[in-house]
Amino acid sequence: METISGGLNDSSSLFGLKFLEKLNLAYNCFNFTRIPSRFGILTNLRYLNLSANNFSGPIPSFQGSKNLTYIDVSQNSLTGPVPSIYFEGLSNLVYINLGSNSFNGSIPSSLFSCPSLQTIWINNNRFSGFLPNGSLSPLVSLHLSSNKLQGPIPSYLFGIQSLRDLSLSFNNFSGTIQLESIHRLQNLTLLDLSHNSLSVDASISNSSLPSFPQLRRLGLASCKLQKFPPLMNQSLLHDLDLSDNQISGVIPNWIWNIGGGGGGVAILNLSCNLLVGLQPEYLIPSQLRVLDLHSNQLCGEIPLSFASYVDYSRNNFSSSLSTEIGNRITRASFFSLSHNKLSGPIPPSICNGSYLEVLDLSNNRFSGTIPQCLIDTCTTTLKILNLRNNNLIGNITGTFPKDCALRTLDLSENLLEGQVPKSLANCANEEVLNLGNNNINGNFPCFLANLSNLRVLVLRSNKFHGNIHCRGIYNNIWPKLQIICLTFNNFSGTLPPKIFSQRKAMIDGGNPPSDLNHLRFETTIGTYYEDTMTLVNKGLEMELVKILTIFTALDFSSNRFKGEIPDTVGYMKSLYVLNLSHNALTGSIPSSLGNLSRLESLDLSWNKLGGSIPVTLASLTFLSFLNVAYNQLVGMIPSGTQLQSFSGASYEGNKGLWGPPLNTCCKEAEPAPPTLDGMQSYTEVDDEINWVYVIATLGYTVGFGVIVGPLLYSKRWRQCYYKLVDRVIARILHHREQQSRKYDFLTSFGDFHAPLKGKFNLFFLSCFV
Repeated sequence: METISGGLNDSSSLFGLKFLEKLNLAYNCFNFTRIPSRFGILTNLRYLNLSANNFSGPIPSFQGSKNLTYIDVSQNSLTGPVPSIYFEGLSNLVYINLGSNSFNGSIPSSLFSCPSLQTIWINNNRFSGFLPNGSLSPLVSLHLSSNKLQGPIPSYLFGIQSLRDLSLSFNNFSGTIQLESIHRLQNLTLLDLSHNSLSVDASISNSSLPSFPQLRRLGLASCKLQKFPPLMNQSLLHDLDLSDNQISGVIPNWIWNIGGGGGGVAILNLSCNLLVGLQPEYLIPSQLRVLDLHSNQLCGEIPLSFASYVDYSRNNFSSSLSTEIGNRITRASFFSLSHNKLSGPIPPSICNGSYLEVLDLSNNRFSGTIPQCLIDTCTTTLKILNLRNNNLIGNITGTFPKDCALRTLDLSENLLEGQVPKSLANCANEEVLNLGNNNINGNFPCFLANLSNLRVLVLRSNKFHGNIHCRGIYNNIWPKLQIICLTFNNFSGTLPPKIFSQRKAMIDGGNPPSDLNHLRFETTIGTYYEDTMTLVNKGLEMELVKILTIFTALDFSSNRFKGEIPDTVGYMKSLYVLNLSHNALTGSIPSSLGNLSRLESLDLSWNKLGGSIPVTLASLTFLSFLNVAYNQLVGMIPSGTQLQSFSGASYEGNKGLWGPPLNTCCKEAEPAPPTLDGMQSYTEVDDEINWVYVIATLGYTVGFGVIVGPLLYSKRWRQCYYKLVDRVIARILHHREQQSRKYDFLTSFGDFHAPLKGKFNLFFLSCFV
């Protein structure tokens, strides 16, 4: 099809062709123009296809073209409501496709009263409300999936005997559907009610089973099923989805024999149920292409299958892998056993999966070493290799080939040793590299600088050491890197300014991107693998089940970095998480941090940072976690800002810091003692007990007790004391008469009030001396 680069507008010469009957402009590029409103003048037009273009704006009226039989405006960017009047009078309309746009409002009711309409595609829009009433007796296909439709499904749909396809999935339909009610739809081959708020009663009487339509696809996912529908007579079934229900017990034998003319279904999804096993004497058919049993309670032997897609993850399988398992996955492109309790070594036969794109054995109890063949040969086809959270030991042996195809390599949370193989640099398509929580040593892997697609680098909790300076290559290193985690290692030296200023994925700030996708890999059979990782965010360790492409984080905490924080850290305007805590960083907090407009978590605690808190931090309106505790910060916490909304724990351990939320709200900053290099530092000496003050306090207490005790309990001591006090007061006041009156007043209390009299005299003595 020829590409039209200009716009299609009302002045186009097309509208001079008044006898035009067929217009096909599908799969062109019209630079996001609107569909012209003048189609009504093409009165002879019968066929109109404007699909898969960049048309935007509202849909025009087609009332003038009353001879139209075919309308397709799908896969555009059309918006707004679709007035019902636009399709009134189109009595010859047979096919209409409004799918994959952004239409909203109600479904045009006029479509449900077109006398000749056979196919309606309105899927993947934002239509809402109830389905209109209508007469759809010739209707063959009705596709309304992925909208916001609600209410009960009208009963008249189950009376359209010509209906062949009925797809209502991913809406908000409610109520209860009797599966037996579709037995009248003898032509029905596709029924998809998945992912609504429906309850489906799967009971079918024995009398209705023979007349039940022969389906090719049945989708009842998330329909509150509690048992398997009786589908034993379904000889043509190709695709069966009963996932996300409450089906318990064992998987029945008959499910492997239905469909395919007796050869079995090709796609079977029983995931997210309460299944505990497979009924014995089962035989998984060889024509099965997709077998998804993840998130059940399956145990016992792992069922072997020749399927292209096999997902047994999140079950209770606890045996070891058969040494011959590789001979059953020779056709598999996706194979996952993650989140089980499997143990023993990984059999080398796993490398027989020569078509494998995704191999996920993570979160088990596998032991031994990584089979070298996985590195040497399988990585030419493997895109995802995930062996995370096992008990694997030894070095990462083998050589990554020059045509390495890996996109994700996750070997984290094992007991691996040695160094990172330099041949890993051959994996030019690498996006996620996670080696965290092992015993791997060596220097910072600057030799991976050519991995221009790298998005996630995790080296946390290993034995890496040395500085992180990659001399001469920072200008081009990892332009797409969005997450880098080096925490809990022995990295040292200063922080290179360019490691912040060259992070393009963290620098491109401005308006938040509209792309809210997450890191995932699409296999050749159309399924997806989603990357995950563990990260410390807002002071808590959390697992990112999905890694958004806009999420950025930099964690250099718990190392031995020293020196100042470079001002270039302020370049990373797209950064969400910054953690430099538990190092030996000095100097002041850069005011450029105020440029990090998207920052949500900032942790600079347990360093030797001095100076005051920059007022610019108050501009971080998205900041929800702050920790600058245990530094040498001084001065008042900027008042009238959100910095005062954090708890006092965020600021504790800074002796010269004051102001809300700290209790020392009016304290003058006391400079910390200087170190040999002239810099103020916080050391362990500050925490030692000063025995000079302790001894002085004890001496004062003992002396006070020796003097005051006898005054309270000895009459002779009190009489001597009173005379001494009287003489002192007399010499100070120089007024004998006043002295005599005070003496009379005091002695009038008598011996019974002697303790009180002694306290009174002590008070006067302290005031005048």
